[in-house]
Amino acid sequence: MIKVLHMTPPDVNNGVYRYVFSHMQYMDRSRFQFAFLTKGAEKLRQTLEYKKYGFGIYELKGVQREGAERFRREIVQILENGFDILHLHTSSWRGFMIEEIAMEQKVPRVIVHSHSAGIDEGVPKLWEERVRVHESFKQQFSMKYATDVWACSAAAAKWLYGANIPSYRIRIMPNAIDIERYRFQPEKRFRLRQQMGLEDKLVVGNIGRYAFQKNQEFLLRVFAAAYGKDNRLHLLCLGEGEMLPRLRRLAETLGIEKSVSLIGWQKNAEDYLQVMDVFCLPSRFEGLPISVVEAQAAGLKCLVADTVTEEVKLTDLVSFLPLEEEQWVQELLHCNIQNHRECRDEEIIRAGYEIQSAAKKLEEMYEGTERQR
Repeated sequence: MIKVLHMTPPDVNNGVYRYVFSHMQYMDRSRFQFAFLTKGAEKLRQTLEYKKYGFGIYELKGVQREGAERFRREIVQILENGFDILHLHTSSWRGFMIEEIAMEQKVPRVIVHSHSAGIDEGVPKLWEERVRVHESFKQQFSMKYATDVWACSAAAAKWLYGANIPSYRIRIMPNAIDIERYRFQPEKRFRLRQQMGLEDKLVVGNIGRYAFQKNQEFLLRVFAAAYGKDNRLHLLCLGEGEMLPRLRRLAETLGIEKSVSLIGWQKNAEDYLQVMDVFCLPSRFEGLPISVVEAQAAGLKCLVADTVTEEVKLTDLVSFLPLEEEQWVQELLHCNIQNHRECRDEEIIRAGYEIQSAAKKLEEMYEGTERQR
């Protein structure tokens, strides 16, 4: 039995959890035992996945609040539970204490896994300071803090590791999905659009945290301009986050609140992809957005900011656009209601984004038995 401890962010709606949970579903739990180290312990205990799998959860205390020495003792105590692998899912550097402790404690595998290509912070001065701290620590990172370095994309690798780690040491791990779950279903689309009162609407969609990184304010302004020329349009956004009140106020200011649905996280996000006609992701930065992979699996046309890595383009459904409002407006005005879509399964499988194959590969990598293909 291989014991894996995942260190994860406090927000359980973060894409990291989608990555871990989707792989966990298809991994052999007679060979692998999972636990989580997080500041979001209480929220994690409320997830369906916790109720289903019953994994261990350790609460991570704050270094500054508790003191470095006490923090070190707590981490050592947790690692004494005999973990074979510490898998750290991160997007920025604020120090290497946990990695350093794990290496000192001779944890056999310490995997650092980059999931983003930037820092999410809506206050400019705070963002600049966090980037400065990140860049300072990035210059100090070396393989003395990890046995393995992974990333969801080349962009995410460059952001976290820079030039300090040679490219041959970095393993790119695709953000794979359950393709069958997202496959287009015309009957379901018709039923859901009817239930939502959107039968004759051209539905513009977005899935992601309501946050600075995801840039939904830009999308609202674009939508308002396009809606002024085509009132068939309806904007449907799924997510939660600190920007939600601000987005609601902006929709009211723009006079589009009746044609905008800002709803919370939905466990059945795949159903909402059936409802949409075009998927928009105007993010300021991304590691590799799973939402765009899912949208392609659903056969949706995707408009994506050119600030996002091109690695997410698995099919010809993706178009990259600069963050210039008029270009996005024109693209939306050229979109049509999509009651028929082509199946894109083979393209996504060829690109390595099918979850069952990815889960098997992760098992091999955890076991150290992966064969070069």
